Amino acid sequence: MTDPRPNVVMKGTPRAERFPISIPVRYREPNRSEWLQGKTENISRSGVLLLTEASLEPKIAIELRFELPISVLGEGRGQIVCKGTVVRAEENPLLDPPTTLAIAIRSYRMTRGGQVH
Repeated sequence: MTDPRPNVVMKGTPRAERFPISIPVRYREPNRSEWLQGKTENISRSGVLLLTEASLEPKIAIELRFELPISVLGEGRGQIVCKGTVVRAEENPLLDPPTTLAIAIRSYRMTRGGQVH
């Protein structure tokens, strides 16, 4: 079942496969200079579940950057740069860090040979 609106998931549409990958990530709102720290809980082609200290409101645009292991790229260090939107934020004081952000990925690019600044 399809919907003419972009990024609308209809009932019966399978979710993207999630991979339980826990890696450090930096994130920020696009108009901010300060990067915040978090770690991924899982990643799919369409989104990231991020554990962090700071919460962001749903519908906020976000930029993410995280390094990939050398074995994934096969040559030198690499980094994924993503742009997305926070779709859900949940607080749980029993978790460390206590905030979970669900982020829908709009676009991404991979760089090789070092960090992107």
